[in-house]
Amino acid sequence: MNEIERQKHILLIEDSPTQARYAGLLLEDAGYRVSVAPTGRLGVEKAESESPDLIMLDVVLPDLDGFSVCRCLRHRLLHYVPIIMLTEQRTAIEDKVGGLGVGADDYLSKPYNEREMLARIASLLRIKQVIDELHGRLADEHQSYQALKRIALVDQLTGLYNRHYFSEVLTREFSLALRHGNPLACVMTDIDYFRDFNTCHGHLAGDWVLRNTAGLIREMLRHGDVIARYGGEEFVMVLPMTESHSAVELGERVRAAVAAAIWHHPEFGALEITLSIGVAALPLPDVTDPQRLLACADQALYRAKNNGRNRVESFIVQERPSSLPAAPARGATRQ
Repeated sequence: MNEIERQKHILLIEDSPTQARYAGLLLEDAGYRVSVAPTGRLGVEKAESESPDLIMLDVVLPDLDGFSVCRCLRHRLLHYVPIIMLTEQRTAIEDKVGGLGVGADDYLSKPYNEREMLARIASLLRIKQVIDELHGRLADEHQSYQALKRIALVDQLTGLYNRHYFSEVLTREFSLALRHGNPLACVMTDIDYFRDFNTCHGHLAGDWVLRNTAGLIREMLRHGDVIARYGGEEFVMVLPMTESHSAVELGERVRAAVAAAIWHHPEFGALEITLSIGVAALPLPDVTDPQRLLACADQALYRAKNNGRNRVESFIVQERPSSLPAAPARGATRQ
């Protein structure tokens, strides 16, 4: 037996002190660690608290029969543990089949043949090791998938969703809004004078502002709202079931919160940060695709910039969305 097998823990659920001592000595001599439970209930408790690698379970117990204990173990244990049921040689084949039916992996008849017992235990432990390794690989693959998914969908600087994922969400929510006749708002926001800020203080300070601005805005949104970093210093939000006036109110709360926040950089001290915000919301005439709605919000944002910054503007229908410029590309900056 190799060194890994010698470290395995076996729980023996056996009410006979003589049988328990006999089996325990055989197992300990073979290098296993053994614990004993004289009743079915205590056996279940030990199985849950001690996490044994294998359980040897007597069919006849003073409180519960072995079939009930086996069924309970399979229901309550969160991971696979092999179970060998111990029975008298005269036990009918129906009892053995019944035990296998409630979750036992094997049977041993009393009195045991020492070599047979150890061989059956070693075989089941090898099977358990394969199953445990498979579960471990599956868990690692799931974690790797989640990590890759996060990389693919999340902006690494701010922790917000990225532009690609936002486009998927906007397309989905736009389709739902048109199908059911529900309102849908799109909000674009831009940090004022951010290019000058980066030139004066450097990109590390700019990154600090982006992270903190993103966190502040995110805290003000509802559970179903989605915010993403759209590019450079721009953030964009999609607000399901939100009419234009409600989106403007949210934009004003966000703008006011950023303007009133105490921005104290550890190196540059007190800073003044403000936002310009543009809002567009369905229903809108001639807006029949999600990119047109985004362009309407972008047009309103331009007006907020042109009207003095640190303000919220809503898209005006007379501006005709068909003539709107395309939304700026990732990384583009707007003074």
